Amino acid sequence: MEQLLMVAIKEEGLIPIVEGSMVVIVGRRGCHMNYVAQRLLERLKAYPTMYEVSEEFVARMTLMRNLGRTLRRDYKTLVAPLFPVIFIGGKLVGGLDQLIAIHVTGKLIPMLKEAGAIWL
Repeated sequence: MEQLLMVAIKEEGLIPIVEGSMVVIVGRRGCHMNYVAQRLLERLKAYPTMYEVSEEFVARMTLMRNLGRTLRRDYKTLVAPLFPVIFIGGKLVGGLDQLIAIHVTGKLIPMLKEAGAIWL
């Protein structure tokens, strides 16, 4: 999944944004989960760069992800794309669930410090 996502991010022209910003949230236009991720990071004094992808991009990601599952013969459930996607220090963290899990385990603040996003 990570490889597929990174290929799509590259095609969208987001590599310079991801590499040039300490914290980036890539999300669907108008999605409330973007706001949740943004608020969590802002509460920690890390101010993310927000990038909203088009519905066409979301549809392509959904199609590619479901095609991959079908080719692996995983017919149980088709899935929606993972959005929002969070990058810290140019590295893929994952979705909102991974961001929250990292925060709960106490690893988010050190990760943000290492990326230079906060100076606590």
